Amino acid sequence: MTTVIPDYPPNPKVDRSQLPPGPPEWPLLGQTWRYLHDTIGLMQEAATYGDLVTLSVKPALAYLVNHPDLIQEILVTQHRRVGRGRFSDTLIYLLGAGLITSEGAFHLRQRRLMQPHFHNRRIAAYGETMIHYTRRHQQLWSDGLEVDMAEEMRDLTLHIVVKTLFDLDLPSDVNRIGQAFDFSNQYLIVRQRQPLPVRSLFHQLPLPLTRRFRHELAFLDKTVGDLITQRRQSDQEGDDLLSLLVQTTDDEADNPDERVMTDRQVRDETITLFAAGHETTALSLTWTWYLLATHPEWQTRWYAELDDVLGDRAVTLADLPHLTLTDQILRESMRLYPPLWTTGRMAFEDFELAGFTIPAGAMLAAPQIIMHRDPRWFEEPLAFRPDRWTPEFRKALPSYAYYPFGGGPRRCIGDSFAWMEAQIVLATLGQSWHMRHVPRHPVELEPLVTLRPRKGMPMVLERRHPS
Repeated sequence: MTTVIPDYPPNPKVDRSQLPPGPPEWPLLGQTWRYLHDTIGLMQEAATYGDLVTLSVKPALAYLVNHPDLIQEILVTQHRRVGRGRFSDTLIYLLGAGLITSEGAFHLRQRRLMQPHFHNRRIAAYGETMIHYTRRHQQLWSDGLEVDMAEEMRDLTLHIVVKTLFDLDLPSDVNRIGQAFDFSNQYLIVRQRQPLPVRSLFHQLPLPLTRRFRHELAFLDKTVGDLITQRRQSDQEGDDLLSLLVQTTDDEADNPDERVMTDRQVRDETITLFAAGHETTALSLTWTWYLLATHPEWQTRWYAELDDVLGDRAVTLADLPHLTLTDQILRESMRLYPPLWTTGRMAFEDFELAGFTIPAGAMLAAPQIIMHRDPRWFEEPLAFRPDRWTPEFRKALPSYAYYPFGGGPRRCIGDSFAWMEAQIVLATLGQSWHMRHVPRHPVELEPLVTLRPRKGMPMVLERRHPS
């Protein structure tokens, strides 16, 4: 598959005196070194300079957007003037022109075509699959077993997404697809850590890492391509997401040849859905287990809710609205540790923001991990307090003080799928298992494409009701 990086506006040349304030810069380097090695620390410091802050990440001009109203401005009001831009330079190698990386009218068209497949009634149909795979996964566990919870949740969500997306269940198929995605993710992380000017160059060179990436990508392309061909030739209408994408038609298209997605479009959207729906949910679950394990008072209250609502029977979709504390725990976990920890945009044309002109080519960062921990909106912002999420609090909270799934036309299309999956997995596993954090393991943040726990999340499994 040939990857084409779009032409973006050049880095703007601006008078530094006309920019918002920002942290001190090193001569020539600006804040580039710190951005690459202490991204969250730099953003935390930058946030003290105001609601719109200049960041000098050479060769780019970047802004930190640090107020809900301004975040809404760039994600919603000005969404036609901004896009993912260079934030997608590495992702596009894997995802092609899927929803995460596509721009403009094409992105809006794809979003319109795919949205019906993510309505609540359609998503609810996958609930039984989530319940089945979660109950099956815990059969591999034993009392006293030490596991890496990050790996456990990644494996569980992998099986769920492969089944719902491709209707595949064979362990060999699932594991091989997971292996290819895991390596591709690692490759993208390596490339993302490199300065912008050299990313494309290193991707073109026949380096061992690049050759391995191309091998794994070829496997994914062939696997998905073969499945698309099977769906095209089949007389049966499947209900997995790949089948639904193949069956999608655009009644608004003037050209009959454009009324169905091309195989390439289906491939790109399928790979994108896999990437977006796998690791992010696994991480939200991992961080939630960590918070529960390190806050035993909340863990005890949560067990009481599960026992009261579910008893010893399996969770059903009808139970989810009654698991109030489960919902609050998830919200608080995604506040403190949002898997999508920052939202990036690039200005495609000039526009005004907070009294300043944002020039075309400038980068804008709206980091959830900064906004979600802002004391202006969250009392005791670093404390784990699920009970803060009352209906009254949620109603009073500014729209973009809390946005774990992004916002505007680029809000995560699978947010309801991910939320239902997280609730089901938590409730099912919490009925039977107590997770104890291994204290010898320091928990550190690793802000890559997603917010990972550096070196995993070791935990000891203990049965809640020993037989």
